[in-house]
Amino acid sequence: MDYSHFNPLTYHIVSVQSQVIYGTVGNNAAMPTLDDLGHRAIAVPSVLLSNTPFYGTNAGGIISDEWFAGYLRDIDLRGAIEPLRAIITGYLGAPSQALILSDWIGEQRQKHPEMIACIDPVMGDSDSGLYVDPNLASAYRDTLIYAADILTPNHFEVEYLTGGTPLTSTKALVNGARSLLHDHLRALVVTSACLDDTPADQISILIVTKDSVDSFHHPRVDCNVRGSGDTFNAALTAALLDGKTLREAAEQAADYVIRAMRQTAADNLGELLLPPRA
Repeated sequence: MDYSHFNPLTYHIVSVQSQVIYGTVGNNAAMPTLDDLGHRAIAVPSVLLSNTPFYGTNAGGIISDEWFAGYLRDIDLRGAIEPLRAIITGYLGAPSQALILSDWIGEQRQKHPEMIACIDPVMGDSDSGLYVDPNLASAYRDTLIYAADILTPNHFEVEYLTGGTPLTSTKALVNGARSLLHDHLRALVVTSACLDDTPADQISILIVTKDSVDSFHHPRVDCNVRGSGDTFNAALTAALLDGKTLREAAEQAADYVIRAMRQTAADNLGELLLPPRA
């Protein structure tokens, strides 16, 4: 049967990141978040695993370059992303994926000049350090961040991208973030920031542009699960597409993640429990 005469089923967000059978990380966190917030998204996996590596078994692996590039090519050829408004990215499996993705984002920007690319350079965090191949981290620094309109690194990732020097003051972190800005990259939303002036029971979020700095604190929740950054990035993008300012979008995304983490902690779960649908 030839499907070419049918109208395409379309999506206005593409989410490119890890995917698991069990758990709430990567696309498993982003897709339900976007759906809950009223946005149609299509998922492209960079890796496909049974679960995160924090269990006794872990099946699956990295999506091959041929498959990865083919997924991106074919959603375009099917007409599925004709109304594209945003691309979000998270964990990638290999440096080559960063190169493929960077080129593809550039192609989509030519077709959809109003779209935003909201890239989370998933590389590590303060409690575990770097947890990806250093060559992948280099590919983020040297290639993929140049495809971004908005970058959502955590505190550790800003430090890593700027050479590894600790950035413990607001001034130092802002200067580090600003050193990453370029023509496309108009803002960094730095999550999980622990600065000299951050209250002990709080976490800071900084919004850094070329000409401005904005920041706010949110409560620290005792909940050591993965997926909060993936959820934040998705919720932030959804709010931006709804017309919110970057500050408003960051606040709404933080609130969404905090609600999820509080419920997860209350139920003593090892996987993030997203908020109930509104």
